[in-house]
Parts: sequence; C-alpha cells; structure tokens
Amino acid sequence: MGSTYSTADTTDASGSSTSNNNNVHNVNGFTPHEANYLSNLRDLLRRQETQQKSSEYSCLASVWKYSHLLALKELTTSSSSSPNDVTHIETQLMQQYPQQIELINNRCLQLDIIVSSNPDTLKAASRLSNALQHIICNNDEGGKNHFLEFVSNMIWRHGRGCNQRHTLDFIWNVCALNATAAELSSGDVIEVCCQTASMLHYMQQNEDAFNLQSMELHEPRVLATEASIIQTLTSSLNEYVTKTREHEHNFAGYGVTYNTNSASSNNGGAEGCITKREFSEWQRKIVPDLLYCSVVRMFEVLFFPPELPSHLLSDLPKNTKNSIFQKYSRPFPILESSKEFTTKTTTKAGDLTVVSSPVFGSNARSEGISDSANNSAAAVSTLLSPPIFAFTSISTTKFGEKWHRLYAGADGWTFQKLEHAIMGYDGPTLLVIKASSKQHETVTLGAYTAAKWERNKRDFFGVPDCFLFQLVPTLRVLKSLPKMGTRGGHYMYFHSNTNTQNLNPSKKDELAEGLGFGGTVRTPRLFIDCHLEECRASSKDTSFEEGHLGVTPSDDPFSSTFSPSGGASTSSTLHIESLEVFAIGNRETIMRGFQAQNHYRDIADSTLRNARTVDKAAFLGDMRNGVIETKAFAHRGQVDGRAHGCLKDDGKANGM
Repeated sequence: MGSTYSTADTTDASGSSTSNNNNVHNVNGFTPHEANYLSNLRDLLRRQETQQKSSEYSCLASVWKYSHLLALKELTTSSSSSPNDVTHIETQLMQQYPQQIELINNRCLQLDIIVSSNPDTLKAASRLSNALQHIICNNDEGGKNHFLEFVSNMIWRHGRGCNQRHTLDFIWNVCALNATAAELSSGDVIEVCCQTASMLHYMQQNEDAFNLQSMELHEPRVLATEASIIQTLTSSLNEYVTKTREHEHNFAGYGVTYNTNSASSNNGGAEGCITKREFSEWQRKIVPDLLYCSVVRMFEVLFFPPELPSHLLSDLPKNTKNSIFQKYSRPFPILESSKEFTTKTTTKAGDLTVVSSPVFGSNARSEGISDSANNSAAAVSTLLSPPIFAFTSISTTKFGEKWHRLYAGADGWTFQKLEHAIMGYDGPTLLVIKASSKQHETVTLGAYTAAKWERNKRDFFGVPDCFLFQLVPTLRVLKSLPKMGTRGGHYMYFHSNTNTQNLNPSKKDELAEGLGFGGTVRTPRLFIDCHLEECRASSKDTSFEEGHLGVTPSDDPFSSTFSPSGGASTSSTLHIESLEVFAIGNRETIMRGFQAQNHYRDIADSTLRNARTVDKAAFLGDMRNGVIETKAFAHRGQVDGRAHGCLKDDGKANGM
C-alpha cells in the first residue's frame, strides 16, 4: 500500500497558509502542543513495532492505549520531552494516579470486547490496524511530518473539501487486496465503514456497557440487524452503479465520452464490484456523511481520546487548557420521549425516558439509574442502532444528537391523536413508516421536513428543505426539486375532515384526506390515509427526484406490481404496521420547536374555553331581541300590550 500523502505546506479552510503560524497552528493544522504530542505518540508506536505483535489488531490497540497514557502525562506534568518507554510512563503514572490508570486499562479491555464481539468487526479492525502500521512504521520519507499530515487528513483538520479525498484513498487501500486494484467488492467497502462506526459507538460507552469479568457486552449486539443495514447500503450502492453504467452505455454512441481509466466504463465492470469514482459519486449523492460518522470520527477519538470522568479529572492538576483529552458529543442520535418538553412537571437533570422504536430499536441510556443497582445492566440500553447510523450517514447536521418522539401508534391509533401530536411544533421532523406489501415484504420509508405542519390546508405547503427516503429493503434518498413556474413545490400536504363545511355530506371535494408529500392534492406521491391503515407510494412526480418507494415493480406481467414500459409512474399500496414522528435537530432547535407548540396549544385551549363559556345576560338579550329564534318570549308582546293600555281593533278604550 503506497503512500498518497505529500509533506508540502497545506492551507486551512479559509485558504490561508498555516505553516508559519506557530502561535495557533502548526504546518498540518495542529497547535504546537498537539503536534508535539502526536510526534511523541509516533515515536512510542515505532518502538513498539520492534516487539512481537500481540493480536491481529495490535497497532490499533497500541494507539488507543498510548494516546491515553500520553494525554494523561501531558495533563499531569509540565515537561513535554519525548518519552522513551511506555512501561516507564505507565509505572510512573500508576504511583501517582492509580484510578486514572485503572480506567485506561479498562478502556483497553473494552476495546478487546468490542473487537471480539463480531468476526466482521475483528476483520475490519485488523485491516485498519495493518494500514496504520504501514503509515506509522514503514514510511520513513517525511518522518514525523508525514505522520502529522496523515492524522490531519484523516480527521479533516482542514475541512471536508480538503480531506475527504484522502479518507477515501485510505479506505480504498484498506479494502484493496493490492495497491493497484481498480475495482473492489461493494460489500467490502460498506462493511469496513459500518464496522468502524460500530467501534466508534462502543468506544465511547461507559463501563456499564461492559462485563469485564466475562469479557462480554452486557447487551449482546443484534448482528442480524447490523447485517441487514449493511445489506441495504450495499444494495443502494450496487443499484446506483448499475444505473450509472447503463446510462453511460446507452449514451456511448452519441459522442459522449467518459473516463476510460475505470474498468467499469461503458458497462464493462463486474457485477458487485465498484470503482473508486463510482463509490465517491454514490457517497456524495446518497450518504455524504458516511465517511465522517465512521472513519473520520473513529480516528479522531483514537488519536485524541475521550476525556476522563469528572470525578477523576478533579484529582488532576488544573492544566486543562493544554489537555489532549477531548469532550465528544454522542456519535449517533439517541431516542428520547418528548415528555421532558411537554409536561409541566420537572425531571431530574440527566434523566432520560428510554424510547423503544419498532424501526430504530432502543439506543438511549438512562443516566438516572444507579450504578449499584443489580438490574442496571438490563435497564440500560447501550446498543448501536444500525438504522440510526444509516440516517446519520445521510446528514449529521440535520439529525442532531437527540430525537424526541412526538407520536407513535401506541399513543393512540387515530388521525386526531397524530394531528394533536405534531401540530404547532415549529421545527424539523422525521416521519418514519414501517409497512408490509401484499407479498409480505417489509418496507421502511418516510420523509424529512424542516417546515412545521399546518392543519386543514387545501393545498400544499412547506419548504424545499425536505426529502423522501426508503431505508428497507434498499436505501434511497429522493431530494426535493426546485419549483419551476407552476411545476413542483408540492412538498407537504395535510387535510382532514373535508366535509365539515359542507352541509350536504354526499358532496365531497375529492381531496385526499390524510397527510402526504409530493404529487397532487388528489393523489400525493407519499400518502397516509386518515385511518392510518394504508400508505401509498409512487415512483415519480414533479416535486421530488424520481425513484421507487415501497415495493419495486416486478418484470413479471402477472405480478400485481408489474410496471409496463414507457416511463409512467408506478405506485404500490402498503399496510402500515408502525408510524412514528420524531422532532430532530440540536437542543436549541428542539427547545424552540416545543416552545412554539406549547404556545400553540395554550391559544387553542383558550379558544376552546371561550367557546364553552357563555355570557348569560348577552344570551338572554339575544333571545329577547330575536337574534336567537325561540318561542320562549312570544307572550311578551301580548302582555306588554295589555299592560300599556294599547287600543284594541274594535276601538274600545283599555283599562286605563
């Protein structure tokens, strides 16, 4: 595996040179303190290489341990001289800080548990370890500067655009059987990314996720679910490559030229194999954050370890400004209830209401549970949710750190319950549907939107910041299309009780009654009926990209999903098994959204109370004046006539 990195001066995200700015950053985007730490780490790793390998992933394990030891040394001493021996460092720190060293050793044991929990994870860890060993020990050209540049590129110190190509080159070399491989198995590339994401997730878990005595996870990984998501991503990649090659083949005779360096150009590639260009194009279009939420963050945590618990940091010298330890956010969103924002009672800080989803499972941790409880392991969920990882790979910025569930079928399987749960919330939401076809195929699909929901609109609304998706059986992301004149712009639709204003119930306005996205007011492209029983999904409209949602049409003319040629839109009807709506985004966005919803509900409650409260005096006045038709005061005219001496028709005087 040859080196693909140079040692020339680099530039930061703004384009200015960072080679001489020693007060802020070194040549590779690091501060002098960070650059010295990484140089010392490299020296330790090179010395370790002279010893016998202890495991298939020994280099990876060494980086994990040495980074912790050096970070602790940098934090507890004023000297930054190059260390000579790992054992000497560990012995010295053990005498002064035994609890901290014990935690570091436990984290190393936890890494062993993570890697051994799945043979595919072990395979990915071995590949990454061998690549790291090559970079650290077998590239003397450039020396320490080469290593600093490698780390800088891998953790994107210069921004996404500058470094994403280097990450892709590294992953390609990790998966390649030889340095000149033009094609790789699509499954191998996806496998490495997904297993790296698994390691990232578990490496940031606390000790309560592991049983160090039996060397097992407290909650065994659901390998079938992980394999299913890897398959959906692989199917998405293969589907994209197949369509791309067919397109290139069909237009090859019209003077269109393509890159002839790839073995797959003009439909010449082997099935199931991809080129680097094809993987890069698919990744940018479908899962632009796949590399970031797996490989990039994994290396960031590996070289700059997570900070120690607060009770262990309090025993250390106050030198935190130069700390190599980093405080990381959760690698993937967690599922929580919305009760924290919608109830009047206050909850203890740190308590979470664990939510279990039919699609995403449960990956939330209840931090309020006592560690001394005998059943704490059973009550705490630390599992990775592969479907959430798949969504995070679509966008880390859109989906944030937490998802608060606004609605689930268990809350009440009625359209009114759904309407009450989502109306008034002003923020991004994620609609997730798990459904089945007539052929009993399971499909997971839905939509993301940044606009708030509006009730009883007889037309479309929303903003272009939305997309449709399918997660199972194949990952598809169908982005919104720009509005052009009268075409497009049909993003969101919500309409119910269509006959409330019609005195004749037999006359219907023919508008679809339910909620949906795209299409028309009569047949939205993705539509859920008002009974929450059926979901209809179409393959084409003018508001979103073309692509199948639901069951892919069959080529069998006798199948119920047969799609005739001619490019017409096809549709499938699915039976809804579960329906969920999540509020997503960062904490500030979610808080603003729930504040808007609480204000909306307060106004609705006030309006309802005013409607039920009747001014009795005004009511009687309206009845007397005839505004409200009634015979209750019909005798008043006769009584008033006699009492005031009115003349009768025969002209006789009254009693006056």
